[in-house]
Amino acid sequence: MIDVAILGAGELGGLLAHVLARRDVVSAIRLIDKTGQVAAGKALDIMQSAPIERFSTRVTGATDVGAVAGARVIVIADQMADGEWQGDAGMLLLKQITFAARTGVVVCAGASQRELVERAVRELRFHRNRVFGSAPR
Repeated sequence: MIDVAILGAGELGGLLAHVLARRDVVSAIRLIDKTGQVAAGKALDIMQSAPIERFSTRVTGATDVGAVAGARVIVIADQMADGEWQGDAGMLLLKQITFAARTGVVVCAGASQRELVERAVRELRFHRNRVFGSAPR
């Protein structure tokens, strides 16, 4: 089984973590958000539902982007305080990901991240098979 890192513990990130944990198809999920202990709190809430919802996926929270290291799938969701990753902040995040997780697949899950996917391929030289999203054109 694989490990997943979700960058952003906003509504989208928290929901993705919970749904993915309930499906019990990955071994671990790391929910990462720079806003205090929000990610750790959401991870704890999800883990407390594990006995009732019958899943064994381990969910943890972190504040450092370096926690993506070793993740096979990296989901860029929404930050608790600042919303979806976009523009220059999103590009900086992608640069950090290239150093911490060189082989992970990057999924841009936000509805406004089409430009981020395009810039990752064009400017940061991400392979087209490594970064994608479902944002409308």
